[in-house]
Amino acid sequence: MRTIGVVGGIAWPGSIVYYRIINELIAQRMTNTAPHSAKLVLAQTDFATIEHNQREARWDIVADLVATQGRKLKAAGADFFLVACNTVHAVAHHIERAVGLPFLHIVDPTARRILDGGFNTVGLLGSRYTMTGGYFVGRLRQHSDVTVLIAEAAHQDNVHNALFEELAKGIYLDGTLEKFKVAIADLVERGAEAIVLGCTEFGLLVKAEDSPVPIIDTTVAHAEAAVDMALTNDTTPRTKQ
Repeated sequence: MRTIGVVGGIAWPGSIVYYRIINELIAQRMTNTAPHSAKLVLAQTDFATIEHNQREARWDIVADLVATQGRKLKAAGADFFLVACNTVHAVAHHIERAVGLPFLHIVDPTARRILDGGFNTVGLLGSRYTMTGGYFVGRLRQHSDVTVLIAEAAHQDNVHNALFEELAKGIYLDGTLEKFKVAIADLVERGAEAIVLGCTEFGLLVKAEDSPVPIIDTTVAHAEAAVDMALTNDTTPRTKQ
């Protein structure tokens, strides 16, 4: 088994989901009855510092903060690493270069889910940085010609604000879930065949039954891909062409 490195705490609720899924899957996939758990190291910094620099558009500082944690993972023996956050992948190429370990990008396993589902048009919910930036949609289009719709106007504001004001703090409100349901309904009305939860905290609020179309949770896809890498001898991330 290879050692998984996780840069977490961006924010902490989503990191808990990664930890649970990775350990559950390792236990399920090992071939004997021993109580297996993952070989895993985790490092994190203060999310408030990262969020402040995101708002100030200081993505160079964000990259440096995350890369510093990545180098700690390398020093601790990680064979590859991931960043447990969608938004920070906006500077993933800088982080990967600075750390010098094989890197598992969150969009790649998400793209596999979309392709395996045969979806031509998906709706994307995430932070405003994720929905309006180029890193997520652009990388998806490297895999296929899928059409990506994003939440607009008040829906975009509601989703973005809920992340930083509530979900990143472990707060889950029924009223906020209703706003997500309305945003999802709007995306479906516009043609979305599936909804991508492009934030590592969204799956803690939104469940499959809250959407009239399938949900693709990037956190789940990313964590499962990490287990696949940990249980192979090849640490090169695989993508479907």
